[in-house]
Amino acid sequence: MDLKGKVAVISGGAVGIGRGVAVTLAKAGVNVATLDIDAVGNAETARLVTEAGATGIALDCDVADRAQVRRAMGEVLSSLGRIDLLVNNAAIYIDTSLTRGTYDSQTREYQRSIDICALGSYYCARAAVPAMQAVGGGNIINIITEHIKEGYLMVGQGASGYDAAKWVMWRQTESWAVELKDHNIRVNALCMGATDTPMLRAVSVPTAEAGMKVEDIGQAVMNVLAHGPGGPTGESHLFGTSGTPREQSLKEIAALAPGA
Repeated sequence: MDLKGKVAVISGGAVGIGRGVAVTLAKAGVNVATLDIDAVGNAETARLVTEAGATGIALDCDVADRAQVRRAMGEVLSSLGRIDLLVNNAAIYIDTSLTRGTYDSQTREYQRSIDICALGSYYCARAAVPAMQAVGGGNIINIITEHIKEGYLMVGQGASGYDAAKWVMWRQTESWAVELKDHNIRVNALCMGATDTPMLRAVSVPTAEAGMKVEDIGQAVMNVLAHGPGGPTGESHLFGTSGTPREQSLKEIAALAPGA
């Protein structure tokens, strides 16, 4: 599938997986707009996209704010002219446990988890879909987690809010795929294990160092896109589960490509 000249919007693009996906797409000729509240990191991602040979724009946007999302998508269209791909990546991992903090602190953080990840992904999709319809179709890829798959339950201080939001994204993947199929918009999700990101390093450096690299997730996105307009939709691809050697994870990523 020729991606040159296409336009991708990536939420949470300032660091980590968002940046890795942005740079990978840019190397394939995709122009990239990243949405994030981290202005410094976001600007650096845009620079790396440009360095890779594509156009990169960094938009200051809190995806939990639906008005900001609509404004940002309007800026994408004004600057880049179209939207072909949305990567819903923004999320936070914060303490949402029931036995720590105070009522106010824990309920506030739980709401933030849902607002940024679950609601944010909906706001971004709702704003991007009309632009995809205008160009005859597109792709939505939701960055989820292995935790939503049976047998991969995660526990810990942040698990409740983080995983609840990811479960919402899982259901969105399936329901949006049905709704948008007749509009030639494919919707799929990546459900992977440990990946070396600042978020994971804040929890466990050894786990992060033993995991996949952000560019590996970028390749997974490329392999899903490679199926083209008639490819699978509504799929939640499980790969690279925590504890899997990176060499094996790369084979599983390669298996996502057509004909693999």
